[in-house]
Amino acid sequence: MNKKYKRVFSINLQPGFRNYTVKDLQDIKGKKKLTQILVSDALEASAAEEAGIDLILAKPDENVPLIRKAAPKTFMTVSIPFIKYSSKEDIVKKALELVEHGADSIHCGSWNLNFMKYLNEFKIPFQGHAGLVPRRSTWIGGVRAYGKNINEAQKLLKDIKDIEETGAWGVEVECVPEDILGEITKQTKLLTLSIGSGKKSDVQFLFAEDILGCSSIDTPRHAKMYADFNKLNNQIQKERIKAFKKFNSEVKKGIFPGKKHSIGVDKNELMNFKKLLQDKKDN
Repeated sequence: MNKKYKRVFSINLQPGFRNYTVKDLQDIKGKKKLTQILVSDALEASAAEEAGIDLILAKPDENVPLIRKAAPKTFMTVSIPFIKYSSKEDIVKKALELVEHGADSIHCGSWNLNFMKYLNEFKIPFQGHAGLVPRRSTWIGGVRAYGKNINEAQKLLKDIKDIEETGAWGVEVECVPEDILGEITKQTKLLTLSIGSGKKSDVQFLFAEDILGCSSIDTPRHAKMYADFNKLNNQIQKERIKAFKKFNSEVKKGIFPGKKHSIGVDKNELMNFKKLLQDKKDN
């Protein structure tokens, strides 16, 4: 086993290996730049682990067990949108379900701080979200950069310190000025995960769909495409249609299936069968 992996028991007591533990992440702060990617399926998860991505994030859907299996050694956080859960008991129940599927950590997003404190009582690792939190965009006047003036910068620092007090190990910081996040990163024990907030963070976070160029929306200003999967997928679709058309045409013309695609039968056996059918018809 590669020495970079540590032997662990997962929260659901499954033995295995991980690239990082929570303690590792806390010890690394300020010493090493890490990466995190939001993956949507097993193929992206497998590619992320093979590429050496440090942390993966997943949505709480049916793909979680498949993602865990595809990237068994990568520290995995799973997000839980609070809007589906009306109580801290309900949301922690969901967190425990995801832990059963192999999650190492929970992304609390725009959770109630009291819910996060309650989750911490179970010693389940989690990260928060600050800056532009999309579900709370109405409170800051819409989807925009946050923290560009002294009042917002102070509020951002307070928000992050409040998340720190809940027991989180990290906080996603979205669309905040780079230098503001740089100063806040020095003021918190949390690992700061930047998405659109510059390089002065502990972790750089992007969506796999933006990296791969396969998003259904325009690539955000803060993201960078490293491939153009939409173009490739369009080419694949054209080839798919072309192949289907050819199959359809060959069937109609009697070209497919040919002899090599069919199963033969001994001529005598065929004659005997035809005779049997004729005898039944005559009787």
